[in-house]
Amino acid sequence: MQYRILSEISEKDFDLFRSLIKKEVGISLRHSKKKMLGLKLSRRLQDLGLSSYFDYYHYILKPESVKELQCLVNIITIDQTSFFRGEKQFELLRERVLPELVQRKAEEKRIRIWSSGCSTGQEPYSLAMLVYEMDNVSISWDIKILATDANTQSLKIAYLGKYRADQVAEVPSDYLIKYFRKETSKGEEVFRIKKSLKQRLIFRRLNLLKSINQLKWPIGLIFCRNVMIYFDFATKKKIIDQFYNLLEPEGYLCLGLSESLLGIDDRFSLIERAIYRKKE
Repeated sequence: MQYRILSEISEKDFDLFRSLIKKEVGISLRHSKKKMLGLKLSRRLQDLGLSSYFDYYHYILKPESVKELQCLVNIITIDQTSFFRGEKQFELLRERVLPELVQRKAEEKRIRIWSSGCSTGQEPYSLAMLVYEMDNVSISWDIKILATDANTQSLKIAYLGKYRADQVAEVPSDYLIKYFRKETSKGEEVFRIKKSLKQRLIFRRLNLLKSINQLKWPIGLIFCRNVMIYFDFATKKKIIDQFYNLLEPEGYLCLGLSESLLGIDDRFSLIERAIYRKKE
């Protein structure tokens, strides 16, 4: 199908979508994203045979358009990620945070980790590899990594666990041999996560604004990197409060390197590199 460029989204229509997106997933779209939103929505409008952004907005609001609302969420959520993204932070996890968590859990041999913006899966798979490389951690441990995202398209890719050669470039060679299976798909070399690692992960669609109260686990480590930058102060405070309640005593919260809890919540101690420990 050949797409034509629609007229730029108006201020009024942009405000309608911005309010809807804020209500549904908590993301606060800056005005600088106006053109980007219009471009992303224009193809969808043409697929549906709609001639204006205003018509699309009202189409989404129909009770029978729940799937289309999810499509909008998929369009506006970001899925940029990579294996072991933020190398220095992962070094700190490997050298200090995870060893402390493993030591604390040595008797019960039970660890729960949550990747709360898992995108296409590289982050939770990276975490799983690190955990299983820890000294004293064996297959007998009860380890579960919950991987969630609001974007259903990203979750499908994460669950499939199949990546191009360029996407696994940052994976250490020994990890690549141990945790991936090389295959050929449509003439292209791809790498698929092995079942032995994948079975430790649970993938679920979860909206941080509306669905976080579904979680009941006491969690040892929560990853929420490069997500908070899209929320306003009140939404950040609400979500961090829920993280605090979900974390077990001395549990860890890992944010993006450009994110901070300063002025939001003082019930955490900063270790370094945007990794926090819950105070008791």
